[in-house]
Amino acid sequence: MNESTTALEGLPVMSREELLKVALENGGYSTPSLNDTLYLHYKGYRRIENLDKYDGLKSLWLHSNGFERIENLDHLKELRCLFLQRNAFSSIENLQNLDSLVQLDISENNIRVVEGLDHLPNLTTLNLSKNVLEDAASIQHLVECKNLSAVDLSHNKLAGRDVVACIAGIEKLTSLNMSGNPVCSKVAYFRKKMIVANKSLRYLDRPIFDNERATAEEWARAGPGAEQELKAKLLAKKQDKERNAMQEFRQWQESVRTTTVNNNTEVEDAVVLRDTMEALITAVEVKSLLLKTDTVVNEEKQVVEVELAESKTVEKEKENVEPQDDFVAQKVKSLSLYLNSKGQRKTLEELLVDSSKVPAVVLPPDALSFDVVSSDDDEEETDSMSTSS
Repeated sequence: MNESTTALEGLPVMSREELLKVALENGGYSTPSLNDTLYLHYKGYRRIENLDKYDGLKSLWLHSNGFERIENLDHLKELRCLFLQRNAFSSIENLQNLDSLVQLDISENNIRVVEGLDHLPNLTTLNLSKNVLEDAASIQHLVECKNLSAVDLSHNKLAGRDVVACIAGIEKLTSLNMSGNPVCSKVAYFRKKMIVANKSLRYLDRPIFDNERATAEEWARAGPGAEQELKAKLLAKKQDKERNAMQEFRQWQESVRTTTVNNNTEVEDAVVLRDTMEALITAVEVKSLLLKTDTVVNEEKQVVEVELAESKTVEKEKENVEPQDDFVAQKVKSLSLYLNSKGQRKTLEELLVDSSKVPAVVLPPDALSFDVVSSDDDEEETDSMSTSS
């Protein structure tokens, strides 16, 4: 990335071109007054400047650079969040005109004394961790910040009993981080003293619950013995509450089980009713099918009876015809023998047509033909027939 640099030091500076470029890179606008957020962290700048046209800013990120002085921010009347951590500031200055400022992070610098914040009426969150604050005097200015509710003073060098009293003067303080300071380990019962001294405090490196506040106040009022008695009572009360809750849960569980059993019984009854209805429907369907089957069987039986009657009729007709056929056959045989005796050769069809005594019968084309056979026996038989005639 091409950065504008000073002629002497060769370091990047906050020029107007540089600010425009950074704004566009982070989704901002080319018109400075339209930007409400400006990300200028991790750039290596040494001086805060050229922000006069960015008067619409509500959030300004200037952390992790090389700034040594807070300056040129007076015109940012709408600024609500200012991030100045990880720079080289040794004092807090030039912030008195930031009336809208709500959150200020000036951690990880070289701040030795807190100052210049009493003119910020809306300041509620302040991060001063990892600086070089040493005693109550270095943080006394916080008492003048009437709306402060969350303060981080962790990992400084705060020590002395008067630190507790100093912090207790912050009227609306609800959240405080003090871990990493000598006062936490060197002042006896520091946590209890802080809880008792700050009535609105709800967080001190970890949440402060109602029972802890009650025992701390009892400790301050009547000593450790009264504190232990109150702890035992609170513990018994808690156990009773849990026992009652468990009993209510079991009663509820039993009622759910009873309801479930009743529901299961109703379901079973419904299943039985459903099965009964299905069985009835099946029986009706089977009966209807049987009736249809009987009708079909009767119809088939009638058809069979008709066919049997017809077959019997045909057989009777055949029986009436067969004697006539035998008579015709005898006549044909007689005529054939007669013609053979005369030495004539004719087919059965010709014999039947020529004969006036035998009715005409249509025979197949391949009917057998009879040849005239000359033999002595036949002649004798013929002679005897002719004689008898």
